[in-house]
Amino acid sequence: MNLETENMRLGDLMLNERGFVFDPNTGESYQVSATGLHCLRGLQRGASVDELVSELVASHDVERISVRCDMDAFLWDLKQLGWL
Repeated sequence: MNLETENMRLGDLMLNERGFVFDPNTGESYQVSATGLHCLRGLQRGASVDELVSELVASHDVERISVRCDMDAFLWDLKQLGWL
């Protein structure tokens, strides 16, 4: 699943190295974890969810099913914010 063009708001987000996320469409700001930041940047560059899950499994000592479950929850949160 490639989410790059599903909603342009994701591309509008401003991110910094400390996990600060600013949505210029609403003026709201948020804080995400390092993993959340990695996922947001990946989605902005057009990575698929499966690619991001594979990257996280490779870089952390976790099982794929656990990462996928967490990723689905994160994506649900992004949809609730209107970013996806």
